Amino acid sequence: MMKTLAFELCRWTAVAVAILFIVRLSDGFSTVSSANPQKVLEAAYTCADTTNLQPASNQIIKRLYGIDPSEYEFCALYYALTNMDVDELLLIKYADSSQEQQIQSAAKARLQGQKNVFENYGVGQMDLLNNHSILMSDSGFAFFIINLKADESAAAFINALREEE
Repeated sequence: MMKTLAFELCRWTAVAVAILFIVRLSDGFSTVSSANPQKVLEAAYTCADTTNLQPASNQIIKRLYGIDPSEYEFCALYYALTNMDVDELLLIKYADSSQEQQIQSAAKARLQGQKNVFENYGVGQMDLLNNHSILMSDSGFAFFIINLKADESAAAFINALREEE
């Protein structure tokens, strides 16, 4: 009788812990940062090597990524001054978590397209594309960068999101 009671107590404790873990885990995925998108952009941009970057219009974003910036809460792109450079920085705050996959797919397609263009002759560009590009989503934001200082810029992006939470 005592073993059965102890077993039941352990079993229900394990169930309760599992439920709490699942609730906490799902909470983490639904967290949306209250960070100001412009401040997040400034933080990431400041840490990147921006000597060859220029701001893009909505038309350029549509042409390069195939997405409509007006469908998102915030969308900004800085891209290379010339077609011979591959540096880019894209920041999007999406209004709905269902948009995350669309943004991820668009950024991956852009990266692959650039690799296809430069694969046989752009050694420096291929190094940036292969070793200095980061695509990440966090707290309702998507961030994509191709830049020599991609790691520093990505860290600034994360820090800027956390400062406002």
